[in-house]
Amino acid sequence: MKTTNNLPNAAKGLASLTLYDVAFTVTDLEASIDWYSNILNFKLVSKTEFSIDIGSAKVAIIEGAGVFLELLQFPVQQRIDALFAPAPEHLIPIGNKAIVFQVDDLALATKTLEDKGVQFIWKNLYLAGDSMLSTMITDIDGNKINIFQADTTIPRLFHGPLADQDKQL
Repeated sequence: MKTTNNLPNAAKGLASLTLYDVAFTVTDLEASIDWYSNILNFKLVSKTEFSIDIGSAKVAIIEGAGVFLELLQFPVQQRIDALFAPAPEHLIPIGNKAIVFQVDDLALATKTLEDKGVQFIWKNLYLAGDSMLSTMITDIDGNKINIFQADTTIPRLFHGPLADQDKQL
C-alpha cells in the first residue's frame, strides 16, 4: 500500500492517485470474512462497527491478492436482482460487475476452486474473441469474481510481437 511522500518532487493531488480498496456490501460479515479467507486466502486486517441513522453498520478490511477488500454489512439490506443476473445479462445494468483477479495458471486455480466447492459461472472459458482465458465464480452473496490467466489479459494483448504485427497491417 502506498503512502503519501512528503519529498519536494513527490506527486501531489490526483497525480498521487492509487487504489486504496474495493468496497461492497455483504449479507453476513462473518460468513463473508470466512469465505474470502478459506477460498481466496485473504486475511482479516481490521473489523469495526459504527452507528448510522438506520442502526449499526459493520465493516471489515481483508487483504489478499495485492488488494484490500472492504466488506460492509448494514442493518437494512436490499438486493437489486438485475445486478446479479446470470452472465452475460449481468452486464446490462449500470454498476459493479465483478472483482477481477489474475493468476499464472488458471487450470490449477480452477481445480483448487473446484476442490473447495465454490459456485462456478464458467470454467476455463475464452472471452473477447478467444483471447482472454477466464474462470468466473460467485461468493456467498452472489458477487461475481472473474479470474484470468495472466498471459491472456488485455494488457498482454496490446504489447509484444502480436501487437507489433497489428501495427504493421
